[in-house]
Amino acid sequence: MKRLRLLLLGLCLLPSFGTSAKTIDYAALPQARAFVAHMHRKYGFDSRRLFSLLHRARHQGATLARYQGHVKVGATDYSWSRYKHKILIPQSVELGRRFMRRYRRWLDLASRRYRVRPEILAAFIRVESKFGLYGHEYPVWDSLVTLAFNPNRKEKFFRGELESLLLLARKNRLDLLKLRGSFAGAMGCVQQVPSIQLRYGVDLDGDGRKDPDDMADCIGSIASFLHRHGWNDRLPVLVKAEHRGLDFLKLRSGTHSLYPLVTLRRYGITPAGRFPTEKAYFIRMRDGKSYDLFLGDADYRIITRYNASKRYAVTVALYAQALRR
Repeated sequence: MKRLRLLLLGLCLLPSFGTSAKTIDYAALPQARAFVAHMHRKYGFDSRRLFSLLHRARHQGATLARYQGHVKVGATDYSWSRYKHKILIPQSVELGRRFMRRYRRWLDLASRRYRVRPEILAAFIRVESKFGLYGHEYPVWDSLVTLAFNPNRKEKFFRGELESLLLLARKNRLDLLKLRGSFAGAMGCVQQVPSIQLRYGVDLDGDGRKDPDDMADCIGSIASFLHRHGWNDRLPVLVKAEHRGLDFLKLRSGTHSLYPLVTLRRYGITPAGRFPTEKAYFIRMRDGKSYDLFLGDADYRIITRYNASKRYAVTVALYAQALRR
């Protein structure tokens, strides 16, 4: 008995490493009160209602840690190997084909309206949320309140997203406290933050609401984004590249690495198939001891405007190509 009491005492004395245990009454914070005054003055929001919502917000310590230097920046951008061996595999492509059969009506409607191939739309939804399976793990209101009113490297950005969330919810009759998304407040099967939802959201099913959790509206929203950034369905997006020697290692690779084809040839790089333009984005990614090389066109660059990762953009393009085959 004595040993048991000592053991329990020792456990009680252990430090707690929980990051969500902290409680904050956000309605009492000066910066939050100033935000409420701003939303009332500029948009006519009811101050008492906003204070009530802020009072109910739960502090998200683990989410905040991501933006205070405790978690490596970009940690959610997976390695090329993970993209390649988790998403670009036959079982994953078959999931995409099933998804396209199930949502053919909305994919075809969005494709006709916005001139974006259904395969590209399906590829975005696969990479972002595995067709809606993921992407709703966190309460959006709690996450954005936490990030908007605590010091962090993107505090101003998140305060803007909190403003957009309130506007989005009012415009589309959404329950703020029921919305769920990523740790950073991205919502729906295409994981759009509130400001992007406001700008590019689409009521594709015609029910009078642009709903981030409705699959038809998700399909329309990503199609709208691509169309308004100049998507050209006649371009291939991505072509594999062949190389001679290792001079290609001297070239920069990424989202801004645009080179004339004649320059790429001087470094031993040539397209493995027909490439329709005289310039190409050079993409180099390491897979073990070898490299995968690609050439991207203007549509590739548009994908990186949605997510500034070459690995993400290549995966979307290759997944869409696999669906077409």
